[in-house]
Formats: sequence, structure tokens, C-alpha cells
Amino acid sequence: MGPDYWRVANVPANDTLNVRSGPSARNRVVAHAPNGAVFRNLGCEGTGDARWCHLETPDGRVSGWASGRYLVESGAPSTGNISGSNEVPELHVRGTGEIEVRYASGCTILYNPAGRRINAGGSCSQAQLARAHQAVEGHMRENASSDFHEGGGGVSADVNIAGTGTITNNGSVVTASIRGHQEGHYVLTMLGDGTTCTGAIKHAPGTVGSETTSIHCTNGANGSAILGQNGGLLTFNLNNGIAGFVKF
Repeated sequence: MGPDYWRVANVPANDTLNVRSGPSARNRVVAHAPNGAVFRNLGCEGTGDARWCHLETPDGRVSGWASGRYLVESGAPSTGNISGSNEVPELHVRGTGEIEVRYASGCTILYNPAGRRINAGGSCSQAQLARAHQAVEGHMRENASSDFHEGGGGVSADVNIAGTGTITNNGSVVTASIRGHQEGHYVLTMLGDGTTCTGAIKHAPGTVGSETTSIHCTNGANGSAILGQNGGLLTFNLNNGIAGFVKF
């Protein structure tokens, strides 16, 4: 039921609509569509902002699902303007919270849990880097809000805390922050001795018992950090022998 064609509308400026492999924000992206792109309507499910619609480009080359909140009724299209799956970066979130972006061509780009680029393959073009950055920003937005009504059952809380401490090996200062807006997506960032280390905290500090997370650093070191039960003390150990603590 519904119109023969949908047109993409009301997507924020300089952004695109994610077309996914299934009717959920958890499914992988198969295409990006800007405002004005027109699709054939293959049917929708759900209601209101939770409605997802099955779409297909007029030439049949790209098929997928998109949030109905960004679709309005349209007439038949005159030209195509959707970037297909060969142009679309695929996102993979590691257990550490780092985000790996891959292209079918072999280009791979790595971001820390806060969405900052760590490194990129030498084969990546500027256009691929730009699309990857856009895709990561979209991923961060989707996982920091409840717009897509994905559920999950956890208790979400805004977290924005910072503290300072000491690297016990040499007495130098280390700073750290924990920030995030959704259960399971709190980002731990530590800076000390010119190195940045990142990890992912699953629960808002103070809401559960002590929590251990893996951390990875820009100098190649990795290890673990333990956030105490009251969320006020963080201790860490790296495989290069560095250890220390931070008080929030």
C-alpha cells in the first residue's frame, strides 16, 4: 500500500539517508541517498517514526530499507542519484569500541570509539575518506539517540566526567574522560606521555560493580583498565609496562 515512488526529504544539510539491508538501524548500509533521491516503493512496515520502507532504485540495481520519517510521496524519477553498494563503506565495531570502515576496493580506515580517525590505508582516496567520515558520524548519531526506537532494555544516562591521575612508572600526569549518551556506548579516553588510549565502557559509572575494559593506544600499546564500583577511580595496565590511575 502507498505511493508508487518515495522521495528522500528532510535529511539534515550535508548528510544522506542510510539505505540498509533490513528494516532496522542495526542492519548494514547498502546505499546513501541525498535529499531528492527517488525510489520505487516495495512496501512499508511499522508506524510513525518507527516505520521502515522497502525501497528499490528505478533501475533495480540498489534495493534496501530506509526510515519512513525521511520519505515523502513522489512521482516517477527522471535520473538516478544514489551511490550504490560498491561505493558504500561498511562499518564494523570492534569489541574495544573502535570502528573499522571497509570498502570493497580494499580501502580500510580505523576510528577510535569517539569517532576520530586513527589511521587509513594507503589505497584510500579522498572521496572514500570523506564518505567514511560521514558514515561514522551517522553511526555515532544513531547510537547516541533513541530516534530509531531500537529498544535494548538498558538504562541510558548522559555521562561527561573527567579526571587526572599519575603514571606510576615515572610520575607523569595522565588525564582521562568518560563521555556518552547511551548505555553500552560510553567512550573512555586517556592521555599521557604524548599518547592517547581509548576504550569502551558499557555502563554508566556508579550504576554497576567494577567494570573492566580493553584499551588501545596510538603508540601501539594495549592493555586493560578497571573502573571502580563507585565510578571514582580508574586503574590501568598496558603491555609495555606502563601502569597508573585516574581519579574522577
